[in-house]
Amino acid sequence: MNSLDAPAELDIFDRWLVTIEARFSIQIDANRQGAFKSALTRFVESIGMDLESLDERRKSGRVDAETWSMLLHLATNHETRFFRSLPATERIVKLCEGITSPRILSVGCSSGEEPFSIASALLDAGHPTFRVHGTDVSSVCINTAREGLYPRHEGVGLLAAAPTRGNKMRFHRFVREMVTFEEHNILQDRPVQLANPNIVITQNMLIYYRTDTRYEILDRLSAMLVPGGHLITGPGETLNWSHPFMTRIPNSNPNVFQRSVDV
Repeated sequence: MNSLDAPAELDIFDRWLVTIEARFSIQIDANRQGAFKSALTRFVESIGMDLESLDERRKSGRVDAETWSMLLHLATNHETRFFRSLPATERIVKLCEGITSPRILSVGCSSGEEPFSIASALLDAGHPTFRVHGTDVSSVCINTAREGLYPRHEGVGLLAAAPTRGNKMRFHRFVREMVTFEEHNILQDRPVQLANPNIVITQNMLIYYRTDTRYEILDRLSAMLVPGGHLITGPGETLNWSHPFMTRIPNSNPNVFQRSVDV
């Protein structure tokens, strides 16, 4: 049996649940499984197959990387919005005070609203230069983010974006040059295309991973930081995680950890 093969007695959707969770080390919440089943069925039908035939193709190693990427996209929740976590954005602006050209990594950035929210807030705070780099496992989300075109949002000022037709806005070219995106799975060994960030932020991504995998990701993110850098996570994402080089800042909202300056 292949290491990703699910027990044969399960129905085909449950077998796919087991397969996807094992391949990507994620957990699909029970309350999302109905929506995932519908989305998965529609996608498979769109490529002229059904779940059984795609499973047979998987068993023979004939599922390509693009299809796996779409399956992961469908399995994870990409709900996001501008300034979704205002305390996190405000904390980032505060942490960037005194840093000439801050480097910020947004992991699990979905379709780009969080990185652009950070950029807009930094511009409003008077930061002329910075780099915000967003990563996500979904190529669909990353392609949207790179366009920099969204429905208008009152929190995004004219410094960052210009209104366009259809009640939309597009981030200025100079902003899009400072806010970059990359399709990336943090569990891969390939380095992220942003070295030595001052701040790493991940909001509501880690909840999809098992506890041991979650801790591995937090360890990896911590190792990326410059000495003295900060890791920001969403509520409930860190549980009892600790790291010898990281100190949790007490009474912080959101959760904030600082890397030791001595490592």
